[in-house]
Amino acid sequence: MPWFGGRLTQKKQVDAAFKVLGNLFEKTTEGGADAPLVLRFDLSDSRFRYFVFCLSTVQMACARKMTNPDSVLNELMHTVITGTVATDSQYFFGGPVSPQSAANQGAAYLQEYLARWSAYVDIARGGNYDAANSLVCSMLRSTEFTQPLSDGDAQRLQPLASWIQKQLNAMGNAFESMAK
Repeated sequence: MPWFGGRLTQKKQVDAAFKVLGNLFEKTTEGGADAPLVLRFDLSDSRFRYFVFCLSTVQMACARKMTNPDSVLNELMHTVITGTVATDSQYFFGGPVSPQSAANQGAAYLQEYLARWSAYVDIARGGNYDAANSLVCSMLRSTEFTQPLSDGDAQRLQPLASWIQKQLNAMGNAFESMAK
């Protein structure tokens, strides 16, 4: 019966990661837990981009506690794509979107955010916390606009970037306790 047990573990981990993802998205877009509400969603798919950013953040915070991080990420990404398209494409995309188009966009955004989180880990381990924080600010900015991060944007986004970084361990711990 190991296969069944593995599948059950996978489902619990996907469900736990989805709860952490939903919590992060909700607190940072609607308020709660002292999360600064500083985002400006100016692109038609800004909320979708931000949801994918949150997915990448959860993956970065929780992957080391997952049995098979790639499998959890793939299943979670599928859930995010189908959910955002089916639930409210107007809210997430600014209008109707095909599932394939959403999947293609989502995969591109996710790949970019995961690469940036990888760089973040290296920068933070090197002790350059200002550069690490600036990288998180630039990821947040990329959910709002296509223009590069300006000094004014960095000042506006810095409190949220700091808040997210402070929540990384808590996200990992919450995931671990829910996935047991």
